[in-house]
Amino acid sequence: MPENSNPLCIGPRCGGGGEPRQADDGRLICKGCVTRLQRDLSITPLLMRWLEQHKAPGQGGGEKVSGSREAGTPTRLDVLAMLHDGAAPIHGDDDDQIGPPSIPSTLKNWAWLISEHRGLVYPERSDVAELAHWLLLHVDWATSRPWIDDMLGEIGALRRWAHSLAPWAVHVQELVGPCPYCDMRTLIRVSGERYIECDGREEVGGCGGLWTYEAYEDHVAALVKADKRRKTRKVEAKTKRGMAS
Repeated sequence: MPENSNPLCIGPRCGGGGEPRQADDGRLICKGCVTRLQRDLSITPLLMRWLEQHKAPGQGGGEKVSGSREAGTPTRLDVLAMLHDGAAPIHGDDDDQIGPPSIPSTLKNWAWLISEHRGLVYPERSDVAELAHWLLLHVDWATSRPWIDDMLGEIGALRRWAHSLAPWAVHVQELVGPCPYCDMRTLIRVSGERYIECDGREEVGGCGGLWTYEAYEDHVAALVKADKRRKTRKVEAKTKRGMAS
């Protein structure tokens, strides 16, 4: 089989603004997108806890019923939509959904689909933490399914929506090392997360790759080791020239 014969990754946003990376062996998505799905699933319990702390409306008194003289609702309806199982989605005038997705319902939908396809018992009474753990156990199998791009998109949307409704009050660290995929110096790490990400925003230009912190540390160690070898060879060559003269 010729080198690089795998198909291109079908993961949404793979490769940032450039060409998608090649899928991993036996999968329809690349290693970076597999890691992204694992990251986005593993943090859903954290998203729930974070949003629970931001249910109260901020300045402005919350949402009001159209035409009503009453005060704003005591909680944010957009946050409740993400927290509650089966919460009614927020729709616009053209009936398109414009509100955030429900975290519990999204995880339950994917758990149900995987259960049906694999002939497993659906974890109906599981909470978000248990559902996330259950889904993580089936990620390897799911990566070869034709709907894995939809799963990546829907699970990833939970993190993006939560961050937009209640932005993380945490530090984003910019790293100086190059991206292992695109070689650009556009790497970031969100404080409290064990992942390194190549910033794929259009204005930044990274490829959107993602690694665990441990995997990136191995990459940096390999770069340092290679640099030391180059310097050692350079010193040895200079010494030999000096001895020859």
